[in-house]
Amino acid sequence: MRKAFVVLVLLGGLGWWFWGRTLEPVRVIRAQLAAINQEDYAQAYTYLSAAAKAKLSIGDLQALSRKNSTVMKTLDSTFFSRTIADNTATISGSLTGQDGRVSEVQYVLVKESDRWVIESFRW
Repeated sequence: MRKAFVVLVLLGGLGWWFWGRTLEPVRVIRAQLAAINQEDYAQAYTYLSAAAKAKLSIGDLQALSRKNSTVMKTLDSTFFSRTIADNTATISGSLTGQDGRVSEVQYVLVKESDRWVIESFRW
């Protein structure tokens, strides 16, 4: 019984360590969604990587956001699929909008100057 308890504690610790590593990338995604929900596209744009900004203007981000009612007014976000390899995080899940619609999403984030930023996204 004691051995089973130790194994459970170790597995729980390992799970928390893995999940804990992904908290910051998920926080960045949710911060960008909050900025979009407030229609603060300048702030939402700051969460993008330099490479993403080279491909996407603030106006493009605004247009893409407005085309997706779930992104524009997100009530809930769930990200159960999370992986980190080196300095790249891939986060997938779903967004629930005020209208009840659910959209599957995927984000790829990278570390730039010790800060997680969004490299790409698919809504």
